[in-house]
Amino acid sequence: MKPFVILIVACLFGSVIPATAGAAVKKESPAQIAAKKNFESVKAASANGDAAKLRELADLYYAGKGVGRNYTEAYKSYLASAEKGDVLSEATVAWMFRNGQGVAKDYKKSMEWYTKAAEKGHVEAQLGLAEIYYNKVGLSSRDYATAYKWYLIASGLGSKDAKAFIPRMVQAVLKEPNVNAEQRAAAEKAAQDWLAAYAEK
Repeated sequence: MKPFVILIVACLFGSVIPATAGAAVKKESPAQIAAKKNFESVKAASANGDAAKLRELADLYYAGKGVGRNYTEAYKSYLASAEKGDVLSEATVAWMFRNGQGVAKDYKKSMEWYTKAAEKGHVEAQLGLAEIYYNKVGLSSRDYATAYKWYLIASGLGSKDAKAFIPRMVQAVLKEPNVNAEQRAAAEKAAQDWLAAYAEK
């Protein structure tokens, strides 16, 4: 009787174990294999410190393409690219500092990186900077005049969002006691001067 019981148990385990083992090993699709190869290729290419390749590597880490999603590694690669002057990476680093993604929140550093990208004509960075001043993100008080300047600049570079928001600012906050006539005029002149200088680059 005992050998019979052992045989039944062996048959049960024999049928269960391979099925479980087979389920644990998930076969990768051709797309997954290609994504992993691409990630390794980009990682190797970024080793020489090329800003565009570092940003590409950061994008892959951020999206989790060919590698597990890793915001910390994405931040490191974006920062390395931004430090070499890549404007897209500068704006992304600013956003990550603002939102605490892959790095601790730091509004001061966020503003620094947004400003670098905004000065180079990156519209999304200009909007980010304007919004920080408008909502006093990490600031002691709101600065509507500076926010207005950056919205005007972004609008001048074709931002529909900025263009749509400016009339709301004019109606709601671009008046006493928030902004006086001199501050508003100075912001408008600063925006005009900035756009004129940018057009000559």
